Amino acid sequence: MKVRFLWLAVLPLLMLLAQPPLAIAANGAQQGENSMQQDLGAMRDFNDLHQDETGLLKVSTKERHEILFYMGLGLIIGLLLTAGFGLGMVLGGRPLFLWHMLFAGISITLAIAHAVTAMIWFYPF
Repeated sequence: MKVRFLWLAVLPLLMLLAQPPLAIAANGAQQGENSMQQDLGAMRDFNDLHQDETGLLKVSTKERHEILFYMGLGLIIGLLLTAGFGLGMVLGGRPLFLWHMLFAGISITLAIAHAVTAMIWFYPF
């Protein structure tokens, strides 16, 4: 019987302790929108650097396409080599694991760089 009374005393205290996280969660949604606007503003500022009048960082659209093309070409070659080394290990029984993993890492790095570069240069703001 004493345990019931203890729960009656502890339950309101637990509810009081739970209220601040609920209030923080409600404010977090508004702050999430503000942080997204700040992130988009930062991306716009970064993109504006490429259109600066000094010409130090200015890259034409044609050059951007060429850069992305060569990055994509290197990515496809890396993927084909990775697959070739993997097939050589499985079908031929050759010790090519090191080369397979090396070109897999190069391919993943190029894929991430290609995606980030394309998003920064061509994402419509």
